[in-house]
Amino acid sequence: MAGLGALALTRPAFAQSSVRSITTPLGTYDIPTDPQRVVVIDTRLDLEPAVALGLPVVGYSYFETIEPWVPHDGKAVFIGRPPTREAVLAADPDLIICTNLPGTEMWPIDKLTDIAPVLPVQFESDWKSILTDMGEWLGRRDRADAFIADYELELAAVKARRASVLGKKVAAIWSSPDVGEINFLLGLNSPQVTAIGQVLDDLGGVTVSTEGLGEYANISYELMGDVLGDVDAIIVDSFDAEEIEGLEKSPVWQRLPAVKAGRVVLTSGAYYGGCYTARHLLGEWDKVFALFEA
Repeated sequence: MAGLGALALTRPAFAQSSVRSITTPLGTYDIPTDPQRVVVIDTRLDLEPAVALGLPVVGYSYFETIEPWVPHDGKAVFIGRPPTREAVLAADPDLIICTNLPGTEMWPIDKLTDIAPVLPVQFESDWKSILTDMGEWLGRRDRADAFIADYELELAAVKARRASVLGKKVAAIWSSPDVGEINFLLGLNSPQVTAIGQVLDDLGGVTVSTEGLGEYANISYELMGDVLGDVDAIIVDSFDAEEIEGLEKSPVWQRLPAVKAGRVVLTSGAYYGGCYTARHLLGEWDKVFALFEA
């Protein structure tokens, strides 16, 4: 029985006769031409491009609740966190999409390749590159290009609508009241590359200098005045009310010009995300810049 169990865990999943050869950071191998059962490991970087490309997702991990701005069909089953080999295998995938972080418990990409072909998501890349690469591998580049084109149209509309205030200095932050620190959410080529920072880059917005912010772009509450003192508006990413309450209790926070002027927007899901998160955060930045025209 033990031998049969081990055999079951390594059997090929949902075999297909029609395949295409691709080359990814994992090497050159075959994937189904028309995948029918796709498991995604991360509900942000892995799920979003899968949905945009029209893949039939049957299972997912990381966050059980999928962000409301991701238009999934609701058919996928949460397979648990962290995702085990047994849970992935039980979903019977013919394709797996996983953030490329080998050796980690949450993204065990190196433990999945013998279950089904795996498409790696390069988390350090921007969402457009991730979507384009996946579109190329799957023969669905037209869908990727169409999504990006729609985003560019929305981006151009926000730029035109807020042209007079895009030069205002803004900041995106995340608060950790338990340690009395805030983290800055920045764009590419920074100590803290995030989804919301990349969208601000697309808008051509102005944010805080990374000089002196350190490896993780975090500072203590006591130093908020030094870095945020000349910021005109702030957007705060938060998981729960306690994070906001802890920040608002800080007297330094209360004295910030942007806070006193009421130019603070609360948001969520701004740290990591894919193509749909980018579109959502474009709307959130639009709310921020609208504060200057109210």
